[in-house]
Amino acid sequence: MEFIGILWDEMLMRPMINSLALLAHLLFNNFGLSIIVFTVFIRIVLIPLTVRQTRSMKKMQELQPRMKALQDKYKDKGPAEKRQLSSETMKLYKEAGVNPVGCLGPMIIQMPIWFGLYRAILRTMPPTPEGLANLSHAFYAWNPAILSVPINSKFLGVDLADFVQGAPLPWNYALPVLVGATMWLQQKMTTGNQQAMSPQQAQTNQIMLWMMPIMFGFFTFQFPAGLALYILFSNIVGIVIQYYVGGKQPIVLLGRAFLGSAEERAKALADKPSAPAAQALVDDDSTEEKDEDGQSTDVHRKNRRRGNRGGSGGSRRRSRRR
Repeated sequence: MEFIGILWDEMLMRPMINSLALLAHLLFNNFGLSIIVFTVFIRIVLIPLTVRQTRSMKKMQELQPRMKALQDKYKDKGPAEKRQLSSETMKLYKEAGVNPVGCLGPMIIQMPIWFGLYRAILRTMPPTPEGLANLSHAFYAWNPAILSVPINSKFLGVDLADFVQGAPLPWNYALPVLVGATMWLQQKMTTGNQQAMSPQQAQTNQIMLWMMPIMFGFFTFQFPAGLALYILFSNIVGIVIQYYVGGKQPIVLLGRAFLGSAEERAKALADKPSAPAAQALVDDDSTEEKDEDGQSTDVHRKNRRRGNRGGSGGSRRRSRRR
């Protein structure tokens, strides 16, 4: 356990503390700007994983109709059929080159960063002289940020080392709301086509779409304001990256559905007709074709009758003349 603690300090905590302090030293002793720049840097480093995650999610969305067909095929079956369903699903993933765990890459990597940043913020801005003495041992010898200690913890009137619930109005409520809203928007941009999913999976996605932002918004009250600032700007940068990596389409459709004109909202919400409506359209087209075919058949029959009548009348006249 002692080895794990040393590894945690040397591989994560000290680099984080030195990076945050150095950025604050370079940015006019502003720890808020230091956290924002640190957030942007981390998200830029994670761009390859974000691109891989986006591609994996797109492939997963393309596989949804086939997965739904498999689930319908093995619906309400016994243990043998469930094992067969699991085997067929893994085979489908293998054929498409999809790894479901790959969709969680950036989230898994960011969890240690969140925990480490929580401790790094408290250690970089200690409230006691003993904490300042311990902070001096965490600095690298080459780091000039030691000259800026103690670091100013104020940013826009908020003490970044204090918990969000102790921040002044309106930040004590605005930060949790902004964290939850940006997380919801980021998840909304990566949500797949609900129509291609099974009802259970679509329901699970809807629960996660709302549960995670609400949960993180509630937890933000118990976070230091600096960590809430990191999560907020991490979500914002993630939205921008998803906007370009994802082909801009999700947020464009979202804007049309909520911010556009009445015609654009109706068009965005009715891009793909439901299955009954589509079937009704097909039935109407086939009915019209049948009606047209029936009318054309009736016309041909009438013309044939007229031709037969004209031919028989002409033969009768010729026989009378003779």
